[in-house]
Amino acid sequence: MRHRAVVAFAVLGLIPVPAACTPAPQAAPSTTAPSSNTSTPASASPTREPVPAGALRFAVVATRSVATIRVNEVVAAVRVPGEAVVRTSVFSGSLVLLGDGTFASGSLIAADLDALKSDNDLRDEWIKFNTLKTSVYPRAEFAPERVVGVPLPLPSTGTWSATIEGTMKIHGVERRLEWPVEVRRSAGEVGVRGTTRFRFGDYGMDVPANRLILSVVDDVRLEIDVVARDD
Repeated sequence: MRHRAVVAFAVLGLIPVPAACTPAPQAAPSTTAPSSNTSTPASASPTREPVPAGALRFAVVATRSVATIRVNEVVAAVRVPGEAVVRTSVFSGSLVLLGDGTFASGSLIAADLDALKSDNDLRDEWIKFNTLKTSVYPRAEFAPERVVGVPLPLPSTGTWSATIEGTMKIHGVERRLEWPVEVRRSAGEVGVRGTTRFRFGDYGMDVPANRLILSVVDDVRLEIDVVARDD
């Protein structure tokens, strides 16, 4: 076994940077030729549900977005403090910011936990199987409810210190969260950058441990840097 089989925790929730809302379903065309006394119905055109006046819809730019999880650890083979770092840039979901700073019902950002990656494949598989149990809980989800600290309606350019309030769901456990962030707005895009901290037990998980690890600090630091475009 490798001399540095380490354990780290990885979890993610995204903030207001989702994909476009799902278009309304289109009726399937008939495969039966119309009879002479039956008119053929016109095909329905695909449509998207319009956002309310003053609202903004965003779509995440996954290639420019990243979530980073950091946990301090000491492993038997090294015996000095180190830091386990796991990252992902696989996001999905949709989000609509209303004119009063709240988010429309159904706004949700999800992260695929199987996409988490560090510098050690053995670590990654151990985390997914033992800590996150991704076979049962494959996603981490964040449902934003309100943003505080940005001017409304949201200007086309600017940078603001803000707080995003919502509910994070990890390992099947939901917890309210107030996430301090920096919001950047320019050129038809919005960026959100921030850090939050929590303990393994907050989401029903044990502190990672196996025969090769001496200690893991029960302090998970989740950093996000997400870019979304106006949609």
